[in-house]
Amino acid sequence: MKKWLLFASAMCLVIVLAACGANSANNPANDAEANAETGAAVDEGAASSELVITASNWEFDQKEYKIKAGETVNVKIDSIDGLHSAKIQKTDYEVKNGKAVAVNIAEPGSYEIICNIPCGQGHRTMKSTLVVE
Repeated sequence: MKKWLLFASAMCLVIVLAACGANSANNPANDAEANAETGAAVDEGAASSELVITASNWEFDQKEYKIKAGETVNVKIDSIDGLHSAKIQKTDYEVKNGKAVAVNIAEPGSYEIICNIPCGQGHRTMKSTLVVE
């Protein structure tokens, strides 16, 4: 009985560590599924620009990103360490690793970006700001 409990505990630990260290490949077949969850559509031809957010363990590559109000921007997140997402607070937009989401925010202001995938001890401090001008 103890062996099974030890084995199950070890497997749970492996799964948790794999989620933090995985870096899934960009698979266009999954775009529709990811965008169905966020309510956003990806149409890279309709966007006038692209914003790539690079994430590593417990930080985004910039403290602040800027886009123009009312302009459609393809937002993509690339994880170089671990598996991350970019949830834009006060909106329905969530960009998952390797995916592009067409983002159009009409209301100027500052929107906090957080990682929405638990990625380890620094997860709570993994934040940035999207400035909509």
